[in-house]
Amino acid sequence: MIMPRLFVVITFVFIVFGSTVDTFANETLGGVLMSPDGKPRGVFKLTPTPSGVLLKAKLKNMPAGRHAFHFHTNPSCADSFNAAGGHFNPKGDPHGYLSGKDYHLGDMPNIYVGKTGKLKIENFIHGLILSSNTPRPGTLIIHADGDDYISQPTGAAGTRIACGIVE
Repeated sequence: MIMPRLFVVITFVFIVFGSTVDTFANETLGGVLMSPDGKPRGVFKLTPTPSGVLLKAKLKNMPAGRHAFHFHTNPSCADSFNAAGGHFNPKGDPHGYLSGKDYHLGDMPNIYVGKTGKLKIENFIHGLILSSNTPRPGTLIIHADGDDYISQPTGAAGTRIACGIVE
């Protein structure tokens, strides 16, 4: 008699409290990437998973070559994209995969754009959880140069050539 009641109570608590804990964990976010002169550079989408975020992007009108690809803190592309602030780094970790420690949650591998200026990207960011209880990145930034994966705090990635607000 106690077991059926306990099951009903536990189920009720899980349904009532479990459904309100994370208000946008299953919400897909995304944005439009623009160049500093206001030309479209592509779109991106963030899909939450239980252990991180799947990022998909379609780029166009990009200069050929190697480019750093990072999440930044602030949801603003003003002031030649400088208003985006530094890399998204809620844990205060050092920059770069080669730093020998944990790295910014905003750090991602370099991208390589061919002569067409187009590129499709799929990247998984382990540990980046989109929830109402955790900070989320404000912008996705593409830099003029590649990330060297170790220089602090930005990887010597150069100027910002594309910016999109995470919405």
